[in-house]
Amino acid sequence: MVRKPGATPASLWFRRWTELQQRGRDVESMNRRTVIMGIGNPLLMDDRAGIEVAERLEALGVPADYEVLYTVGFDVIDKLMGYERAFVVDASKMGGEPGTVLELCADDLFTTACTPCSHATTLGTTLKTGYMIFPEELPRDLKVILIEADEITEFSRECSPKVR
Repeated sequence: MVRKPGATPASLWFRRWTELQQRGRDVESMNRRTVIMGIGNPLLMDDRAGIEVAERLEALGVPADYEVLYTVGFDVIDKLMGYERAFVVDASKMGGEPGTVLELCADDLFTTACTPCSHATTLGTTLKTGYMIFPEELPRDLKVILIEADEITEFSRECSPKVR
């Protein structure tokens, strides 16, 4: 999924959820099986993008369980266990246009190289570890939504205009 001009990450996902409702999906049962996880640092400008998306979707009434995490450590695994479907939203800095939204599946993340030590883990490494240890307890349907950040070193409780 690539962001359209004027669209916010939260509005893109609310639109997708509305499309599911219009197709006749049982949204109430999806709520019991779906978690939306926002990851980021709430004090760093665009690093907080994942948190903002989760908070906005919850405020819009998108039926799901919600989790907000400030790290990509093993808490991610704990919070995903028991769900059939998960959307994990995080900021990234991969050199793209700020505000671009990328949708990845677990296999896309699992191809990343291992980190050199356990104190510098990545989201992909955490998820791969979780699926190796708890393959039956983690979501069968996992989507990772990455939002290209513009500024991740400035302190702010708001995302930059390009990411907002």
